[in-house]
Amino acid sequence: MKQFLVIGAGRFGSGIIKELNANKADIVVCDQDEKSLDEIDQYATHCVIGDLRDNDVLDQLDIDEFDGVFIAIGTDAYSAILITKKVKERNAKKIIAKAITREVGEILISLGADRVIYPEEEAGMKIARQELMTGVVEYFVITQNVSAVEMEVPEQLWGKTLVELDFSKKYSLNVSLILRNGEPLTAHFAETPFERGDYILIVGENIKIEKFKKKFY
Repeated sequence: MKQFLVIGAGRFGSGIIKELNANKADIVVCDQDEKSLDEIDQYATHCVIGDLRDNDVLDQLDIDEFDGVFIAIGTDAYSAILITKKVKERNAKKIIAKAITREVGEILISLGADRVIYPEEEAGMKIARQELMTGVVEYFVITQNVSAVEMEVPEQLWGKTLVELDFSKKYSLNVSLILRNGEPLTAHFAETPFERGDYILIVGENIKIEKFKKKFY
């Protein structure tokens, strides 16, 4: 079982905690606000009340034993910077930190953060992409040029199969999943005719996804 430390139990932190819990991870959560910890206590393995800017609090935790440390602090950039520095000094295996600005993010990276998240910016970009791409339900960035997109199967493809369409070759895209009535088709889905209301998860280059969208939507 993987073990994670989540520093900060606000809205961003609680989302991380709930997702880790759903995936059976072992989670230690630290926050100064006892009320915030009470709200997520059912999802955490252990909660610590304290300020991780304080060396005495940090020393209670075996930072190097966690598979990852999430620094999910809200608008207090100074605290995020200081805590990133301190957990790095204690040999954290992986640090994922939230930043409110690109400037703060650059500092966090320079101090040892392995990944910096800009929640509001990324949420805004995701919503914009979904609005621009008719039929798209979810949009996941994999790399700068590759994405995974969940979209409704266009009417022109109803009654046809992936094999019949020679989908991957024809559109230079891969279908990783077909959802029908909210459930994935698990057996021989490449040979199963599409039905109205089906959804597909497409993975491929952004330029190919855009070309597919323009053709059918």
